[in-house]
Amino acid sequence: MGFIRERVLSGEFMAGAWCNLGSSLTVEMAARIGYDWILLDQEHGPGDSLTLLHQMQAAQAGKAAPIVRIAWNEMPRFKRALDLGAKGIMIPYVQNAEEASLAVDSMRYSPEGIRGVASSPRAAEFGREFDKYYAEANRKLLTVVQIETGEAMANLESITAVDGVDVLFVGPLDLSISLARQREFCFPGRI
Repeated sequence: MGFIRERVLSGEFMAGAWCNLGSSLTVEMAARIGYDWILLDQEHGPGDSLTLLHQMQAAQAGKAAPIVRIAWNEMPRFKRALDLGAKGIMIPYVQNAEEASLAVDSMRYSPEGIRGVASSPRAAEFGREFDKYYAEANRKLLTVVQIETGEAMANLESITAVDGVDVLFVGPLDLSISLARQREFCFPGRI
């Protein structure tokens, strides 16, 4: 399974599935369909690290790149998901350039970032492919930041200027609620 960042940055159209049930079986089904990516939701989904490991293993049934939406922009959450084999991380609730920089730094090994190094994780095939993984990870892992508030919208230019922010994902419900426009955007026809 290759890295997805190159394909995203080249503008290639890709299709994927959002898996938020914490189920390795649904991930395996999505992987066998032939998607390019599968998002494993650790923010609102019920899964934990062991669940994530099983989902990563299930993703190997196909060629879809597993991208993990972590629960919060905290370095240990990045490390856990990346060490298990995530090819990208989606970071919720990024408000400004400083938070975007923390996310990018948490994705990368030193000297470009603050990600801890170990040669034995699953991502490096338990040490067998550590040198290759270490050499490629900083430039090949995908960083997706979520824009979910009015503050983030006001800081959009500075967030996008952070080197290493690859994709912006709009969280429509959080953003509409933040802008006090949820009925207009998320619940049409409901009172």
